[in-house]
Formats: sequence, structure tokens, C-alpha cells
Amino acid sequence: MIMNNIFNIRRFGLVFRKDFMENGKRYALLFLTMLGIMAIVSIFMSLNYYELYLNRSDIYDLNEHNKQLLISLSFAFIAGGLLFSSTFMAPMNSKLKRLSYLSNPSSNLEKFLTRWIIVTIGYIIAFFVAMWIADVLRVAVISAKYPDLEIKFLDLSKLYDTEGSRFYMIPKVVFTIFLFIIFLFQSLFILGATFFEKMSFLKTFVTISILTYVFIMFWRFSIFIFYEDGLDGLGNVLGSFFENKTNEENEQLLKLVAYSALSVFTLASWVLAFFRFRESEINKRL
Repeated sequence: MIMNNIFNIRRFGLVFRKDFMENGKRYALLFLTMLGIMAIVSIFMSLNYYELYLNRSDIYDLNEHNKQLLISLSFAFIAGGLLFSSTFMAPMNSKLKRLSYLSNPSSNLEKFLTRWIIVTIGYIIAFFVAMWIADVLRVAVISAKYPDLEIKFLDLSKLYDTEGSRFYMIPKVVFTIFLFIIFLFQSLFILGATFFEKMSFLKTFVTISILTYVFIMFWRFSIFIFYEDGLDGLGNVLGSFFENKTNEENEQLLKLVAYSALSVFTLASWVLAFFRFRESEINKRL
């Protein structure tokens, strides 16, 4: 019988089990830290807002407070996701861990997928569980402080606008593109972790910032070369392309282009991260 050296579901499960046995306490500590930060911040925000609401209920709306909480948690979600993604290569950041990791008979793909699921899907699940617990604590504390008020739980349905209300966080189209951008940056920080063993988050952040600046400068320089009027010339060309289409058709086309481009760059980053991960493992064996 030929052994499957690429992917085996049972072996894949054993890799997961080994990772959680070795890093379970660390994951639990990170979860409790995330929970504590979210609970403390949301409780203090609510205490401050409800105090203002009681004093000036004519100008303060509780729906606005829900929006403020959503914005704060969204920034926390992005920051935490990027930080956690930068720990992608944590199992190989010391000699003892490296020996233990390399002695594991699983395939490169199984090891990579294990780390990828933990720092992406695992983080998302952990964040929303922590957010729910933190919100329960917030409601409990604020209800004890102001027993005469009806303290509402966080309303996630207000994340994106479907009714044109100012209490929604962002428009629906922008929200969807925003999610694609988050996954793109998360993939870039995973890729950066395969290049930078130490201070991965900081080095990746600096690298992305520099490359983004270089790309923007190159893009502006190229436009002025190909179009005499620069950005105005490019705008005229794009305007002529979209002028024969309805607003709905233009919107659908722009969304398709944006989604496709972001998806391609994200997948490319994950694929490059895998090959870099495999290369790093081979190099460390030598």
C-alpha cells in the first residue's frame, strides 16, 4: 500500500492535537487577554456613554453607542488578527520547538494547514466567542449600575448599512470590500512571518508600508508617462469606458474587479507563504 505523503485526514487531526497539547496554555492565555481587554474597554465605554445619556437624553441616542462599540471592536478584530497572523511560524522560533516540530512525521501541507486554520479561522471563532462573553459582562455590570435602564446587547446587524440609517457602521458594499482587504492583509502578515522569525509583526508592517509607498509612486509616475494630463487624462479614459453603462452596471463591474483582484492577491500570498514555509522547514533540517 502506497503511503499518502501529501494529506491524510487522520494524520492532519493528530497534528492539530499535538499543537493544542503543546500550545494550549498559550492559546488560553491569549484568549483571556483578548477577553479582558474587550470587556474592560466596552464596560468603560458604556459607563461613560450611559452617564452622558442620563444627563442629556435629548441629544444622546443609545443606537449611537452601539455604533461606537462596533467601531471599537472592528479595530480590535483587525489589530488582533494581524498580530496573531504574525505568529504563524511560532512552532519553529526556538531550537527545541524546531526539533520537536521537524520530528513530526506529517507532511508540509498538513503542518501549514494546521497553522493557517489556527491563525485565521481559529482566531475568528475565538474573537467572536470572547466578544460575546465580554458583551454579557458589559450588560451585567451596566445593568447593576443602572437598574432602571434597559441595557441592550451589542447589535451586530448594524455592522453594515441596509436601510440608510446613520446608526449603521459602514455601507454594505464598503463592508464587503473591507472584509476582502482584511483577509488580504492577514495573508500578507502570514507571508511576512515566513520571512521574519523575530519581530515578525513590526518587520512585516514596515515592509508592507514601504512596498505600498513604492507601488503608489510607481503608479503615479506611470500615469504621467502614458497620459499627458496625468490623473485627469486617466479619469477621462475611465469615464468614457463607464459612460455607456447604467449606475448599477458600473457598480457591479467595479465590485467584480475589486473582489477578483483582492481574491487573487490573497490567494497568491497564501500560496507563496506555503512554499516559503516548506523552504524554511527544509533549510532548518540542513
